[in-house]
Amino acid sequence: MATKITNAALIAAGRELLAQAQQTTIPYVSNGMSLEGMDCQGLVEYLLIRCGVPKAECNLAGSNAHWRRCVWTGTPEECETAFGCVPGGAFTFIWEESGAPDKYAGDGLGNAEHMGVSLGDCAIHASSSRGRVAQSKFTGKTIPNGGWNRVGLSCWVDYGLSENQQAAMNQSAADETAHADTAEDETATAETTAETAAATATPSVADTASFYTVKSGCKGGAVRRLQTWLSDLGYDVGTSGADGNFGAATKAAVMLFQQAQGLVADSVVGKQTWAALATARSAAAAKGAQG
Repeated sequence: MATKITNAALIAAGRELLAQAQQTTIPYVSNGMSLEGMDCQGLVEYLLIRCGVPKAECNLAGSNAHWRRCVWTGTPEECETAFGCVPGGAFTFIWEESGAPDKYAGDGLGNAEHMGVSLGDCAIHASSSRGRVAQSKFTGKTIPNGGWNRVGLSCWVDYGLSENQQAAMNQSAADETAHADTAEDETATAETTAETAAATATPSVADTASFYTVKSGCKGGAVRRLQTWLSDLGYDVGTSGADGNFGAATKAAVMLFQQAQGLVADSVVGKQTWAALATARSAAAAKGAQG
């Protein structure tokens, strides 16, 4: 099961690295993944590791391997159609239909020749042409003629998606598994995809400390995540369900959960409440698996 971090944590790590790169040049170094130098794959893995993903999980063989490990891939416009936006923390790719390394020949997934991470208002990447870690333009739209033209949602990142959006990701992962079964060297990829599909169905959140604090009046993906988790635990969040709106019913559910956990019932969902929710949800999932 893939370790999960939040997109908020990944964005924060990306902005920290970008600030360092703007003060002191971090050179492009092939196969590098440290402040002494990194390539595009190494930059992404550096950020994942900084946020808590074990190196043994995310140290893959290039941007094409990361492209194929994503649980959803497509154009920025397809991402917006599917999920309402390109979430911050999505991986950005420069993709071509042909030219993939020989090991991927015939799998139909093309050549992801370069990658970075979307920080919401820009992308951070290690640029071979510029020779350093740099910021580039990306606002969730395809950049033609050699720019960012694909995005991927990583198996290691919790994007705070709704239940329906998670289902779309799961279906994409299932489709990817079926496709991978037809390629002679894709057995390991098929096993990995199955694991990531299970991870999105029952997330194992390793990093709740960097989740956004939410409270009454907040809206968005973090609230949808909160409502989904509360519902999973049997709390009533209102007739609208996980609508991303922290209203009266969600407030009441949070307070009931906090009381049950011995926390201050102030309806503010910060580090302690997120951690308690993650623990309770994992315990419930384990109990369900036992029968």
